[in-house]
Parts: sequence; C-alpha cells; structure tokens
Amino acid sequence: MIAGSCEKVNEMMHKHFLGFVSAAALCGLLVGCGKTAEPKAQTEKLKPQQSISLSGIVSSQLAPLTLGEKNYLLLASEERALVLVDEDGSEVASLDTGKVERFALQAMAAGNWLVAIYEEGRSEIQLYEIAREATANQPQFRFLGARKSEAPQVALCFSSQGGRNHLFSIDETGLGYEYVVQPREQLWSFSEVRPLYFGEQVSACAVDDTRAQLLVAQPPLGIWSLNADAEKDEERRVFAAGSRLGENFAGLWIDRQAGNLWLAGADRVLAFDLTQPMSEPVFAGTVASAELVSVARQGQALLALEEESDSILRLATALPAATAATPLSEKEIPRVAPRAQTEPVASAGDAADDPAIWINPRNVADSLILGTDKKSGLNVYDLSGRLLQQFPVGRVNNVDLRSVEHPRYTALAAASNRTTPGVSLFGITPAGEVDSLGLREMDLADPYGLCLFNKGSKTFSWVSDKDGGLHLAEILLGENPLEWKLSQRANVQVQSQVEGCVVDDERELLFFGEEDAGVWRLDIAAFVAGEGRPQLVAAVDGEKLVADVEGMGLYLNEEGSGEQSYLVVSSQGNNSYALFTRDGSEFVGHFRVDMNLDLGIDGSSETDGLEVTSAGLGAAYPQGLLIVQDGRNRLPSQAQNFKLVSWADIAEKLGLP
Repeated sequence: MIAGSCEKVNEMMHKHFLGFVSAAALCGLLVGCGKTAEPKAQTEKLKPQQSISLSGIVSSQLAPLTLGEKNYLLLASEERALVLVDEDGSEVASLDTGKVERFALQAMAAGNWLVAIYEEGRSEIQLYEIAREATANQPQFRFLGARKSEAPQVALCFSSQGGRNHLFSIDETGLGYEYVVQPREQLWSFSEVRPLYFGEQVSACAVDDTRAQLLVAQPPLGIWSLNADAEKDEERRVFAAGSRLGENFAGLWIDRQAGNLWLAGADRVLAFDLTQPMSEPVFAGTVASAELVSVARQGQALLALEEESDSILRLATALPAATAATPLSEKEIPRVAPRAQTEPVASAGDAADDPAIWINPRNVADSLILGTDKKSGLNVYDLSGRLLQQFPVGRVNNVDLRSVEHPRYTALAAASNRTTPGVSLFGITPAGEVDSLGLREMDLADPYGLCLFNKGSKTFSWVSDKDGGLHLAEILLGENPLEWKLSQRANVQVQSQVEGCVVDDERELLFFGEEDAGVWRLDIAAFVAGEGRPQLVAAVDGEKLVADVEGMGLYLNEEGSGEQSYLVVSSQGNNSYALFTRDGSEFVGHFRVDMNLDLGIDGSSETDGLEVTSAGLGAAYPQGLLIVQDGRNRLPSQAQNFKLVSWADIAEKLGLP
C-alpha cells in the first residue's frame, strides 16, 4: 500500500505544483515508502451497539451539538441539505432541499451555533444559525448569508480568533481561502483574508483553537498542520503520516474537551493527541466491512457514519481519557485596530521595510509618510495612505528625517542604500515637496539600519553595517544641496546584527536593537569623548520582548519628558509592539495591531520598521500617530504596506496617562 502511495504522490506532483515540499520529501512523510508502519497501540475490533435509522437523509458527515441542555446531531444530507436529529434519530429540523456533503460547525454566543455548508445545486458557501425558536422552544435554521464558489468545496472548518469567526474553505483543486464571516445590516459578509494552497484530494479540515492550528487531511499524504492565524508564519508540518491512516481518510472531528483529533478511514477509526504531532494514535479501532466517512464522540458514545449512509452506528468501546497536558493558549496581548493603511508597495515579497513621518508646519493634515521599498526605492504617501511620489533610487532599507535650517528645505530625510553602499538623501520643502539629492557612498559591506539626530544646527546619521557595527557620520549640507557631503566621525562595535535604531536628540541617547539580544542605549556625548559604552536596557526575554528586535521610535509628549514619553519597539517574534519608559529601562506594556473589518484593513505582523509621533494630526490622530510596516498584508493578500494606528487608541487600550 505504501509503495502505491508513493506512486500517487509523484502523479499528484505532475498534476499540481505543491510549492511547500518536493515529491521525494512527501514520500518520506509517508514513513518509509516501502515499509508498513502499524500503530503500536492495539487495534480494537469495534461492534455496532446500536444502529440509528435516518430516513431519506443520505449523509456523509455528522457532528454533535447541544442546545440548552439537550443533545442533538447535525447531519449533511445529499437530498435535504442539513438535518438536525435528537439522540434517538428523530428529526427535529431541516433545510428540506439542497445537496450538501460537508459542513463546518462553530459554537456562538448565547448557546447558538453557526453552520457553513457548500450547497452544490447553487454552487454557494452558505451560512446558517441554529437556535431555539422562541415560541415553540424548538431548534430552527436561520439563513445568514452566502458566497458564490467557482469550484466545488471539499472541506470547511471554523476558527475562533480575536472574538471573530474565521472560515476555512478548500475546493476540489486544492485551493483554499480563509474568510472572516460577520453580521452586517442584512446578511453576513465574507471578507477574504488569504489564499491557501494544497493539492488535489483534500478531504477534510478542522481547527484546534487551543493551539491555533489548522489541520487538513490530504490522502494519501497525511494530515497537515498549519498556523490558523494568518498573521503568523504558516509553518506547515505533518501532523500524522498517511501510512498510519488507511485509505481515503476523512471526517476530521476535534474533541475539544479531551484534546483529541478523531478521523475515519475505510473501516478504521483513529484518535490522536492534539499535543503530540507525529505520534501513535491514542485510540485505534476497526469496523468489519465498513466504509466510514465521519466519526464523532457524544458523551461516552462513539458515533460513526458510513459513506452515503441512512443510519448512524453507535459503537461499543471504552473511549480514551482526556489529554493530561493540554497546553494553554499564549497569554492574550491587547489588540488595537489601525485607522488607515498605505497602498501596497510595487515590489513583491519582503519589500516594505521602514517608515518616517514629516509634520507639515503649515497644515498638519498635509503631513507626509515616507516608506522604503527595499527592492526599489523610497515612496511618499499622504495620511490617507495614497501614494504621491516614488523615487527609484535603489534598495533603500531604513529611512529617518530631521528638521534643518536651509534656504530651500525644512527637513532632510536619509535612507541606507544597499544597491550602491551608502546613504541616499532627500530634501523636503515647507510646502511638502520631496526632492532626491543623490547618494554618498560609505565604506560598508551592506548598509542596513539608519537613524538621524540633530545636535544644535548639525545633522548626523547612524548607519549599521549588516555584518558589522554602527557608524556615525555628519551630513554637511551646503547652499547647493546637491553638493552635500557625508563625513564619518566614529563607530560602535556590536556583537551581532543591528537594524532598528532611534536617537533622543534632547538627551543625546542612541537606542539600537541587537536583533537576538535586545535594546541597547548609548550616551552619544560620552561615547564620542571616549568614555561611554552601550548598555543593554531591555533584554529579549521571550515574553515582553521577543527576537527579532526590529524597528523602534520615540513617542515624546509636548514637553519632551515626563511619564507620557515612551520608547516603542517592534517585537517581531510575537508580532507585537513593546512600550518602555523614555530611557528604555522599564517595560510599560505591549499590544498587537489587529484587523479593522469596518475599514477592510488587516492587522500587522512580522514588522520590521516603525515610526511614531506625538503631534496631533487631525481628528483620527489627536494624540499622535504610530506607523508600522506590515510583513503579511492580508484581507486580501497583497504586497506589503504600512499600517496607521492612532496613539489615542493605544493609550486607551493600555490605560496610559
């Protein structure tokens, strides 16, 4: 059987491109490709204790649910769409018409249930609510909304994320989508979050919300595990190899209380510990001469359906105990929604990187956002996120700006350039016009991070070499701005890679992030005098600050000091933003940037650069603005961009003074 499975793998590889793993690797996932791999646990021969008759339903999926204190079974029907029966098989409610083979079921508030089906006759994914009818006190189906589908859907499953209902749907070609489904004025809406790519022969899916993992059955390969959260790396892994599952396995069902994943395959029933990927099953049984397609546990009863069945088998067996070591979900971090986002950058892949904010002295509503596209150049946006200008000056990585005294320009912006190693300079006029002033080379292998600071009338830059230290240089801008010079002054040796940095001009303090170590602080004046050394003020601890440490900015109140000033750091490893006191020594709190579904904006993750200002920028940003790079631009999936977050929302969520 295994050798045959390897042949099927190669055939599938010719039919469909599975970009995440090669055919040879897939064969390896089948445990040996040529050797049988029987479960160590003894396989029990299961005998039907009872057969519950289902008249005229023809079902291929079942799931238990409870309304009030009464237990029911929900059944897909190829003749009547959805049918709800009580424990003895008596029909309680149905949709009466429609052909349905797969559904997803999710508990809702107030004890009701959300159901998603693929209705073949209409080629639609449809949403229904199951609730008790108020007058008759009987369950009923209520239509919520629908979405047309170009291909038949073979797998549906729900996930609960941030108080939202997410629906995963996979079609017969192996193309899947994640949607957020939510109520609107009349019908529910489907907001596309991201696409997902599998191959042919997907048969079922389920989501383990405790561990936020999406599980997808794909015979003969096995069961895949992916991160259900679209703002995290996909991390596709094998949960169970196909050699252990029999043929045509499907009917994934999660026993959340016991922490087990159940599935059916031909004559086999298996259960796996959700905390132990690639482990032996905790339960294995066979039903003689059966073709099982769905299995679920209700109380102490194990229920199973045969293919296109008109009866439910109640199997006599001792069920496995609950998993003893079910881990808790990670500690919830407060979430703040963005108010706007920029247009996506032109380059695909990992491209957007670092923003800067220019405050227009004539009208704050006309302030600008500068953002790097590290594959092509610098972009200029307005506060609505609309792209105004593009400067194709090369692979600029980080950007920062400072005000200057000059006949033409009110501010200078500088960006580290990796195409020709050096610094690209830009001038900003009082009217908000941005000019490119050219590039000056530096003797660096790979300019990476960059931040500016002013000391009196002088402007300096700190530039990190990707494999070296931090280099201090003065920007000398003459009357002819195109003839500017870059004069190196000093350098700081570091132990590993540095990108994010920011300078507190008033206190002459440099903060820089050593990606795997934490945030360092350097007294610039003391260092230049030969006395100062960097101090690690905020170490990576895996909770408050998680490697990689990336972008950082300073939120300074109007007085430039006091309890309302903060160092903001991108904690890339857990997709959050950490606030520290102005000197970087004390942790204040952290938050994540979450979806704003009303505006159709996704959250942010894998953030590289950020910038923040305390300047009031209109009604949306009365206490200032935080801009963060978004490494995974979802809702739907597009090229990377930048998210705009109101500081007032952050302050309210974290209870800041």
